[in-house]
Amino acid sequence: MNCPKCGKHVGDHDAICPECGAELFIDTALADKLFEKKSEPFNAEPIIKERKKGEKRNKLPKGLSSKKVRLILIAAAAVAVIIIAAVIIISISSSEGEKLAENASDFIGADFEIAEKKLDAKFKKESAYKGLTNVIQYNRAAESDESVRVDGVTYPEWAVLITTDEENRILTVKYADFEILKDDINGVKKDRVVNMDKFRSGSSKKDVDKEVDMDFYSATYTKDGVSYSYRYWYENDSGDKQPVVLAVNYDSDGQYVSYSSVLVYHQYM
Repeated sequence: MNCPKCGKHVGDHDAICPECGAELFIDTALADKLFEKKSEPFNAEPIIKERKKGEKRNKLPKGLSSKKVRLILIAAAAVAVIIIAAVIIISISSSEGEKLAENASDFIGADFEIAEKKLDAKFKKESAYKGLTNVIQYNRAAESDESVRVDGVTYPEWAVLITTDEENRILTVKYADFEILKDDINGVKKDRVVNMDKFRSGSSKKDVDKEVDMDFYSATYTKDGVSYSYRYWYENDSGDKQPVVLAVNYDSDGQYVSYSSVLVYHQYM
């Protein structure tokens, strides 16, 4: 074997190299394995496969051409645009009525005719929808141009309803969003009763909204504050559908005041 330090030939059983004095391995077989010359590593450069002339980069499924793919993508994009546009239109329509109600609430206690001019809105003495007139009391009504069916009855998508006193001063302003109830007049499905007992007067609206966790279908403004109404249902112990109407009240500063929760039962057997 050769000395691992100087490379000179040494005996198989030499413990020290006679040339340089380096300490040698007694086990020559092990020494040969440890100090044998390693071969050069292979060329690790990446292999780049050249694409043959006319070869497609990605093969499409049989029967599906690139033209068809483009048409499918265009159609999908068009559907997405329509859906987004519809959502935006519904959102704008609902927010229009809600904004009108909020602005009208600033005139509670004022003469209605003066308020109507300031609001730049047209209120009617009677709604165009008999269903609305039968369920809500009002003196003046402004409503959306579009309608919606709720439990077989036609309502406007939204309405702003005003009550006045004998001197034509505004007493209350109610915003009703019938679009919320079009899928189910009973409202949102819940796993349990909404627990409002944990809140005390003065609780923040943010905390209350987190527990309620649903959109209101009406808001009633008075000189003392605003009351939001919600509809939801849950399965009771008998496995029956139990509808609930929940009203949450806030003062004029937006602080929680109280709530009422009414169970709705079938009137006829």
